[in-house]
Amino acid sequence: MHRNSVYGHGEWKKHKSSWRHVRHVCTILSSGLIRAIGPPVFLCTLVSVFVAVINHCVDNGVLPSWFPVLKVATLPFTLTSPVLALLLVFRTNTSYQRFDEARKAWGSNVNRARDLARQALTWIRNPGDSKKLQCLLRYTKAYSFCLMHHLREEGCLRKELEATIVNEEEVECVMNSKNRPIWVLQVISDIINECQITPWERIAMDKNITQFHDNVGACERIFKTPIPVAYTRLTSRVLTLWHLVLPFALWETCGWHTITVSFVSSAALFYIEEVGVMIEEPFSILALSTICTGIVAALEGLSNAHTDALILVWGIVEQQWSTKADHLMINLK
Repeated sequence: MHRNSVYGHGEWKKHKSSWRHVRHVCTILSSGLIRAIGPPVFLCTLVSVFVAVINHCVDNGVLPSWFPVLKVATLPFTLTSPVLALLLVFRTNTSYQRFDEARKAWGSNVNRARDLARQALTWIRNPGDSKKLQCLLRYTKAYSFCLMHHLREEGCLRKELEATIVNEEEVECVMNSKNRPIWVLQVISDIINECQITPWERIAMDKNITQFHDNVGACERIFKTPIPVAYTRLTSRVLTLWHLVLPFALWETCGWHTITVSFVSSAALFYIEEVGVMIEEPFSILALSTICTGIVAALEGLSNAHTDALILVWGIVEQQWSTKADHLMINLK
C-alpha cells in the first residue's frame, strides 16, 4: 500500500531537490501505481499491436485483398479528448478534496489533543483528582489509536492500547465496544465531569471533546461515502473504450508508431485516473500511525513541561517571599 510519511526538514529538502526527476524515473518499476495500471495498459497496447500487425499484413498483401484496413477517422477523438480530460480533472480534484478534508480532520485531532491535555494539566489541581488526570491523559492518547483502527483493518489495536491505557480490564472494555473512538470520548467526558473544576473550565474542555466527535463524524463520512460510483464507472468506461479504439485512428498517420503512442497515452491517462482512485480513500495513505505516535509524544512532553513549569513557578514564588521577608526585616531594624 502507498504510504505518505510525515515530512520534516530532510524530507522537504529531498522533495524539492532538482534531482527528484531522475529519482522518480529510476523508481518507475517499483511504483505500486505503475503495477496497478498494468492490466488496462497491457490490454490497450495489445489491441494496438493487433491493429498494427493486421493493417501491415493487409498493406503488404499477406492477407486477402477483400480484408479491410482497420482504421477510423481521427475527428471523433479530437472532439472527445477535451471531454475525457474534464472527466479526469474532476475525478482527481474531487478525490483530493476528500484527502485534504481527512488531513485537516487529523490535524484537528492533534491540536485538540494537545489543548485538552494542556487544559487538564493546568485546571485539574485538586490532589484527589490526580489519578483522574492521569487516566484522562491515557484515554486521550488512546483515542487517536482507536480512530485510526476504526478507519483501517490493519495493525493490532490491543497492543497499542496496552501500551497507553495499561489496565487490562479497561483495554477489554475498549476492545468490546462497537464504536471505540466514541466510547473513549465518553469516558473522557465522564472523567472531566467527576473532576473538581469550575463550570467555565468544564465547558472549555467540553468544546475540545465536541471537536473530537466532529472529527470522528467527518472521517466516517469520508470512509463510508465514496465519490458516486456511477461517475467512477463512467470515467473508467470512457477511458478504457477510448483507448481501445484509439489505435484504429492512429494507424493512418503513425504506422508502427501506433503501438508506442497507444502505450504512452494509456499509461499516462490511466495513471492519472489511478491516482484519483487511490486518494479517494485517504486513510490508507495518510501517515496515521506516525500522527498517533506524535500525539502520544506531545502529551508526554506537555506533562513534563507542566512539572517543570510548576517547579519554576514555585521557585519564583519562594524567591519573591524571600525578598519580601528581607525587606520586612530591614524595615523592622
